[in-house]
Amino acid sequence: MVQQQISKEEWFKRRLRSDFFIFDKNEFPRFTNTSYDPVLFEIINSAYISKNRLNDFFRSLEPFIAFDEKRNDYKIDGSKAAEIKGALLKNKALGGLTVFELNPKGNRHIDFLEELGAVMPDKSKNSLIPISGENAIKLKNWNKHLNEKYDITFSNGLMDENSGIRYEKHSAVFSGFEMYSIFSNITKKNGFSIHANGSVISSLYETYFQFIGFKVIEYFRNSDGDFNFTMIMKKMNEKQTSYEEFFYIYSELKKRWPTRYGN
Repeated sequence: MVQQQISKEEWFKRRLRSDFFIFDKNEFPRFTNTSYDPVLFEIINSAYISKNRLNDFFRSLEPFIAFDEKRNDYKIDGSKAAEIKGALLKNKALGGLTVFELNPKGNRHIDFLEELGAVMPDKSKNSLIPISGENAIKLKNWNKHLNEKYDITFSNGLMDENSGIRYEKHSAVFSGFEMYSIFSNITKKNGFSIHANGSVISSLYETYFQFIGFKVIEYFRNSDGDFNFTMIMKKMNEKQTSYEEFFYIYSELKKRWPTRYGN
């Protein structure tokens, strides 16, 4: 347990995992009062990492780091979300970075990211959904719909078993991993892909993510509930995965761990 005499900066550094600040369950600032709030903070954090400005990130948050007598520990005061939001907006941390979400829910969070300076192209692609149908997007056709790479890619609730990613006779794990392959294909080298409120996110699958060019930074439960996890990944190379390669890799992994990988 951190002692009171430790500086705020030292406490902040101890909470970082690969430079990402990870909140305890339900303690993240409510920037939009939507289900996007856990992923928004991590998107902002990733921008400071990309620009090598973690010191600026700390300075923006420092006034809102308070000592909690009951916990005998520091914490970021989530009740001051409006003030934290204002401090971050001054920095325009996302300025110049391209950000893309597949299948968004509403526009409030998009407006906030654009206020932070994010460039969010391809809004016309927001209607693409990973299921069978006229607007379906899969590994077999993704590059017909999306033909550029982004600094940050993200989703909210998309990677949940009940979200609609399960299609035809495939399992949610199979369908979800096909979607992760698409996200890897459209994320720039050294960029980040962040996914909140999903269930297809176990560290048991780290080998698979390495095959498609992702390094798993962290996964954690962002709030109460069976599927309220957040996954943070970094794109390590220029790897592009085709459906044929994905199917081969997945099939081989399924042979080794049949109880872990579905059809």
